Amino acid sequence: MKRRLIAFLLGILLLPMPDSYAVQYGDLSSMRWCPCNPDEQFDLKGSVVMGRTVMCPCDSMYDGYGRTFEKDVRKVQEKVEHAYENALTYKYYIGFEYNKSQVETNNKKKNFNDVIFSSVHGIEVPSGEMIEHQDNIGVVLGFRPHKNFGMEVFYNRTYSDSETSKYDGTSISDPSYHMMHTYTTKYQAFGIDLVGYLPITQYFDIVAFIGLGKYKFDNTAKFEAFYGEDLVYTKSISFDEDELAYRAGGGVQFNIADGVALRLMYKYINVGSDTIHYLQEYSASLRFLF
Repeated sequence: MKRRLIAFLLGILLLPMPDSYAVQYGDLSSMRWCPCNPDEQFDLKGSVVMGRTVMCPCDSMYDGYGRTFEKDVRKVQEKVEHAYENALTYKYYIGFEYNKSQVETNNKKKNFNDVIFSSVHGIEVPSGEMIEHQDNIGVVLGFRPHKNFGMEVFYNRTYSDSETSKYDGTSISDPSYHMMHTYTTKYQAFGIDLVGYLPITQYFDIVAFIGLGKYKFDNTAKFEAFYGEDLVYTKSISFDEDELAYRAGGGVQFNIADGVALRLMYKYINVGSDTIHYLQEYSASLRFLF
């Protein structure tokens, strides 16, 4: 019995193998792995070349998406780096700025002694009563040869005259008369600043500067004497001032677009004239780089 069972099993093993059990393309026995070449296309099931299945180990669906994502990220990084390099290589720029100015007077009194109806010692007016805050606009030309330093020339001027009036009922001894004082002030300035930059990111810089500016103040005092409501006398006196001022300040710069920067600054300007001690300016400006 045992001999018959052994012979039966041997017969089964020696039977010819049907075609369904033959080696097929894609089986490990016929697979050849190719070098990973991103430029050569393979599908997920492989390609048949010279009777053998050729597979690319890096061309799975996950790897394909991964490579596409990496390429997209690499392109974005290259664009950002290119924009940053451009920002660093810009050498020149022009800027337009608005400066909100606060004036600190020195509290000295200005004497006007050639006004009719005034006392023997003239009319004395504190500088704080004549000078008001004066906002201004400006234009800047800049040169930045290095990412950490540059220089600018500027021109600023008030865009409107500042005018203050004061009723004076004491300068004339006769109570039938009174006086009106009207003070008109404006100024323009030009100069040069040395600018330092501290880049924090490609979009953001800390900025500081020191410089010198020539400030020309055009001031006029107008005195009018009235008898009742009738104007009987008027006189205008100019008291212009021309000073070399020291400037310093700091702020931030935002590189908001390729070739465009927004700058916000605080400026301290030591004038030291007969009427003005110093100016403080809060500035907003746009720089166009080229």
